[in-house]
Amino acid sequence: MSFPNESAERRPLEDQTQRGMFNTLDPARCMVDLRQLADDKTVLKNPHKGWFWHYIDNGCGAPIYRDRELDDKYTVGFPGLNHLYLRFDWSDVEKEKGVYDFSYLDGIMDRWGKLGFAFSLRVVCYETHPNIPYATPEYVYKEGAHCYRLPNGRIHPDYDDPYFLERLEEFFKVLGAKYNNDPRVELIDIGTYGTWGEGHTVEGDGVIYPIDVIKKHFELHMKYFPDKYVIANDDHIAGRMDHGQKEVDEMLAYCVDRGLGLQDDSICCDGYATDMGYDTMRACWAFDRTAKNAPTVIEFAHYTYVRPALDCYFRDGFTIIEALKNSHATFAGFHGYPDKWLDREFYLTEYCANRLGYWFFVPYAIVPDVLSPSAHNAFSILIENRGWARSYWPYQMKACLKNDGRSYTVDLGGDVSVIDSGESKLFDLKLDLRNVEEGEYDFCIGLFEKERPVKLALKQEILTEDGFYKIKKVKIGRM
Repeated sequence: MSFPNESAERRPLEDQTQRGMFNTLDPARCMVDLRQLADDKTVLKNPHKGWFWHYIDNGCGAPIYRDRELDDKYTVGFPGLNHLYLRFDWSDVEKEKGVYDFSYLDGIMDRWGKLGFAFSLRVVCYETHPNIPYATPEYVYKEGAHCYRLPNGRIHPDYDDPYFLERLEEFFKVLGAKYNNDPRVELIDIGTYGTWGEGHTVEGDGVIYPIDVIKKHFELHMKYFPDKYVIANDDHIAGRMDHGQKEVDEMLAYCVDRGLGLQDDSICCDGYATDMGYDTMRACWAFDRTAKNAPTVIEFAHYTYVRPALDCYFRDGFTIIEALKNSHATFAGFHGYPDKWLDREFYLTEYCANRLGYWFFVPYAIVPDVLSPSAHNAFSILIENRGWARSYWPYQMKACLKNDGRSYTVDLGGDVSVIDSGESKLFDLKLDLRNVEEGEYDFCIGLFEKERPVKLALKQEILTEDGFYKIKKVKIGRM
């Protein structure tokens, strides 16, 4: 996967017009050069990409990061804030056997969903916080599931215990029925194995469980969330290095074959910063594989832990930029209060907001000066993706002709999710204008997820209220 050189001079027109309609139409009459209307400064709040904030962090029993009200400028005004990350414990919802209480989660989702935010979910079965001895419901152990009492007083599950897995599946049946079809839920993060749900057993029993045990947990998530992107942790893969490269390769191949995304928790931690590369990641090679199928999620260490104590690893945010770029990240998040983060890291946040995931520019389009009120009209458009990843959700192009209160919208198709980072694609499309009255119109283009506009990197002055961009005056009639 290549990345665009954003400082490089744009290629000349003749270099970008070697295919399809760009050769057959007269550029002097039909070519619309939109490079001068490109906007690489405005932060575009677009679906399925951007920043996230740990709203529930390490279980509901640890109220940090949601223990006080925040001014809207730190939430609604946060550049590119896409979703809230809800990392809750199994026992937060199933407090008694078969009794499920989603009221707390629903309250969060109702309140913040009305402000336009999505959500990602991680269910955790073991925590280290002193307020949470039973991340797995206590009844599971009382009814016979094997567990370990650790020196810190926490109760640690045996992740392969049959009764533990039986009850966990019953929980996921309910969880999936509730949230699989909820459009507010962006991602499902595999968290039922490991400390804090991170896919390792540090500060737990220290055991690297067999691969077939890990796969049981993966399959629960995939079975009950068939319509969501399911995200594994890089520690599910790289954490097996002590067992040899064969196990690492097997877990990576399993994730790739099932179309799972990948998450790395706690970039900039001192342990990785001293031993790994500039980006402090130990498994970028895994993200190279999984990013072909599903989104990458990158999480940073607790902000108060990193700054100022570990400024030498944070490097004014350059470490983060390198990690996001190298992992082909679609989402990035942090442990911390958003006001404290944003007050100090505003320009870093703004810089990354557009580059996370897709970022679509439109260098050129070909629109004839005169269009026919028929199904026989050709239209071409070049889309360039300068983001760090492709879009994993399909968006379709539409054209709209506007004049004196009249508006005609034409669905064009042209799924842009195929455009990888740093790549351009020319779309040759047909315009069916049989229902359009003759006359002069503003010819507009737009990208949409169903009815939701997806903003392009074009100047706001040509953006209409309904999400289209005016690019040319045309006439509908006979030549």
